[in-house]
Amino acid sequence: MASGEDIFSVMQACILLSWYFYQEGRWVEVWIFAAFQTRVAVPLRLNYPGTFSTHGHNSPGAYLAPPKDLKDLESRRRTWWMTIMFDRIASVGGWIHAVDERDLGTELPLRTEDFESEAAIPSNPQDISTPNLFIHHPPQYTDPFLLLIKAVMLFGRVTDFNVRGNLRAPTAPSKNQNPFYLDGFKELDTLVSSDFLQNLPHIYKNNTGVTDAPEGSRLDTDLYMVHIVPHAATITLHNPYIDFTDPRCISTARCVNSARCILGAYYVLSATSLDISRLHPFVTICWYLAAVVQIQLCKYFIEINDSDRESTVWGEINVLRFAMMEYGRRSPIGTRQERLLQGLMREIVRMTAQKQPLEVGVPLYPFSHTTLFRTDESPRLTEGGAAPLPTTPDSDSGLATGLSPPAPGHVSVPTSHQRSASSWPLHEISGASTSSPQGV
Repeated sequence: MASGEDIFSVMQACILLSWYFYQEGRWVEVWIFAAFQTRVAVPLRLNYPGTFSTHGHNSPGAYLAPPKDLKDLESRRRTWWMTIMFDRIASVGGWIHAVDERDLGTELPLRTEDFESEAAIPSNPQDISTPNLFIHHPPQYTDPFLLLIKAVMLFGRVTDFNVRGNLRAPTAPSKNQNPFYLDGFKELDTLVSSDFLQNLPHIYKNNTGVTDAPEGSRLDTDLYMVHIVPHAATITLHNPYIDFTDPRCISTARCVNSARCILGAYYVLSATSLDISRLHPFVTICWYLAAVVQIQLCKYFIEINDSDRESTVWGEINVLRFAMMEYGRRSPIGTRQERLLQGLMREIVRMTAQKQPLEVGVPLYPFSHTTLFRTDESPRLTEGGAAPLPTTPDSDSGLATGLSPPAPGHVSVPTSHQRSASSWPLHEISGASTSSPQGV
């Protein structure tokens, strides 16, 4: 690494190591390696079309020669986009991205099947500046991996919007503010909350990546994430403006719907024999964001003394907690996110009249059925079956920082898991979500 010898291979190895650190929840290493990758990729000219520049060689550091063949070219594209994806995922906690979208000139990769077969396919006509990139998907250049790149880049736009908006704002965003009056918010909301998922190719739109058939179960982790990342992005965009006391609040409707969709996607998966720990580690962040919304909803139900719906929401929070803990059996990031969630739950645990809120909705033998959990793999909980709450100072019940690293759709739910009673209680919300925002 220090000598620069075989720097491209070293960079690829660092990408693999970065994901290991991410799964382990080692945020310092995650941030260091995310920065290293982008700093190395730029002088290698991987951000240029064709991942090679024929001009500007007077500037230092243009290390790579032109690609030797199509395989070499595609390897450079994929290395670049994995670097950018990692930067976006590592920044969802509210960090500035290492490379601005305006500096991304590299075309998107080819489909995985074309790369692996080394087929002589022309370069992908789309790059990040292509008009309608997030709603137009050429069939010859579309597969779950390419859609995942687009979904993560869309989340990156939400991060950019939040970071840049807060940078010079005189006050922090609040529920008393109508975000639809902010420049660019309405367009981003439409793209994230509806247009991306609604315009997925039919073969992917109605397929969440989960297949449970007699001949064997299959899980397409990329496609599964394609269906929930936009919902996580929607929550991140709207969470500061949630106001449960206002039945016309669009942000409340967006967040509650997205939390339900993330929870619904988990129900679909948990109804199969598939192992959730095989999912992309970013799924734990999505579960966390959905749980943050549910915690705020639970607090609202406690305040209005609606114990029935409060109990149902407690069950949904616990489902997400157990999902994180189950994932944490293989990758510590799951356990770390669940611990962060405990900090947010301290207030509602004190407020609730439920006798054992951390056990609401949990099966009597939660790890004994033969699909998601196995008897010999149950996580060790404290007496009473629930993870202990921390004794640290109170955490804000809003969208906590500390996602990665710490500091600052449309999915149908199986009938057996539907939670109609937990629906956001005001029917006006459903109507509001499809109408024009307040005063817009």
